[in-house]
Amino acid sequence: MRSMWKGSISFGLVNIPVSMYKATEDHKTSFRSLHDECKHPIQYKKWCPVCNVEVEQKDIIRGYEYAPSSYIIITDDDINELPLPTLRTIEILHFTDKDNIDPIYYEKPYFLGPGEYGGKPYKLLYEAMNQTGKVAVAKVAFRTSEHLSVIRLHKNCLVMNLIHYPSEVRAVELVPGIEGIAGTEVSEAELHMASVLIEEISEAFRNDYKSNYEEALKVLIEAKLQKHEVEQPEAAPRVDNVVNLMEALQRSLNVSKEKQHEKNAEPVSAAAGEKPTATEKNPVASPSDQKRRRRKVQL
Repeated sequence: MRSMWKGSISFGLVNIPVSMYKATEDHKTSFRSLHDECKHPIQYKKWCPVCNVEVEQKDIIRGYEYAPSSYIIITDDDINELPLPTLRTIEILHFTDKDNIDPIYYEKPYFLGPGEYGGKPYKLLYEAMNQTGKVAVAKVAFRTSEHLSVIRLHKNCLVMNLIHYPSEVRAVELVPGIEGIAGTEVSEAELHMASVLIEEISEAFRNDYKSNYEEALKVLIEAKLQKHEVEQPEAAPRVDNVVNLMEALQRSLNVSKEKQHEKNAEPVSAAAGEKPTATEKNPVASPSDQKRRRRKVQL
């Protein structure tokens, strides 16, 4: 990993040197924009309409428009000399229970690794947070903004999540139709059936989730490369005769139980140590393998 920011955590009177690293990476398939006529990549150029020339990155500066077509120039030195204690320091404001922060506030996660000579105070903060079960609400400035953040534990590492300021989260009352459900009532039987269904399809969070969209894209791209026609998986059959919520819940529960029964009844390979086939390793190894029909109740 390459460090993208270096500074320290301000923990009372203790300063803990840390380096910040991206905690996630993007695995999405990317596309290039091509000209339909010649199939060559499109170029995006930065253009000055006054000078009528293409502008290089080194010739671009930062300006704030305080009035129409009137700007003040803000340089990197101006930014670096802002009177902010958080420019090189993650300033802990206070600690709180993690359940006090709604997940809607969370943005990007970053690993915080111990900096030079920071191993012992880093471990001290980690152990103290682990013992108390608290997370830290903090501020840090980088990339031309001062961010609100949460420092929490992830395995044996401190992780900093940038979070939205409360003023940035839109009021839930603005969601169309949300107020209309306030007077809607559900029966005890419906609530019980829904609860049973939730318990039936509950399991621990795993580490093997994959994007079906990305897998399907890979199949499409490979088929295009091989000049083969891409097979489309059969659509799940619609269920149009669901007459009420209880029936839909009951059918959902039945489907879940049948799937669990089928899963438990899957045959085990007789040959000990037999290696799985390519299809068993990857459910989208062949487009034809996608033709498993799944029943789905549509409300």
